[in-house]
Amino acid sequence: MTDVYDSSHPPLKKNPIDLETDRSKEWWKQLIDDVLEDVGLTPGSSVMSTFCVRPGSHFVNQQEDEEIVLLLRAHPVTNLGWILLTLVMLVAPSFVLSFGILTLPGKFIFVGQMTWYLVTFLFAFEKFLMWYYSVFIVTNERLVDIDFDNLTFRNITHTNLNHIEEPEMITGGFVRTMLQYGDIFVTTASENPSIEALAVPMPQKVVNVISRLSEELEKRRERGQ
Repeated sequence: MTDVYDSSHPPLKKNPIDLETDRSKEWWKQLIDDVLEDVGLTPGSSVMSTFCVRPGSHFVNQQEDEEIVLLLRAHPVTNLGWILLTLVMLVAPSFVLSFGILTLPGKFIFVGQMTWYLVTFLFAFEKFLMWYYSVFIVTNERLVDIDFDNLTFRNITHTNLNHIEEPEMITGGFVRTMLQYGDIFVTTASENPSIEALAVPMPQKVVNVISRLSEELEKRRERGQ
């Protein structure tokens, strides 16, 4: 009986394009590891999944060899306003009925309550989706700002890392300082004059990661790699 695998024939060699792709991936992997280590970040998520390091997820129009380094959402405290408003809306019908302000038949009151609660649920659900899906992404090649404006519309802005100027952050106030979140603004030399991440956790570390990746990418392009 003849073996399925004939050891007399050497394994097929990868073509030069595949080898170059593998070397590029290995180079990027090592660079990202070094940058994250220098900044003091480890893979994982924190602050209720608003600061994710190497999440392993994907986004729209992500390139094949592109890796997400940071995925950021606004700090959870920014949701406090609409959460409190939702709670007020939930108790409002009981408050109105307890004082006998409305003198309507029971059926009308029931339908009105159900409609009110449905509107309240839709309001809270839309606000949550706007927060959860509005993300700022730092990859090994570019910055991507995804703004989820409502249930039917989203705006995606991106710029390559080699097109950006020095990023800057803005923090201030007792709450922002205590909870360690702030705004990041990046001026670009591309068709998008600026790109921003608002109220994200640990902005100083984000700026450091962006600066390091941008510098290394520019050096690599200058070497023609």
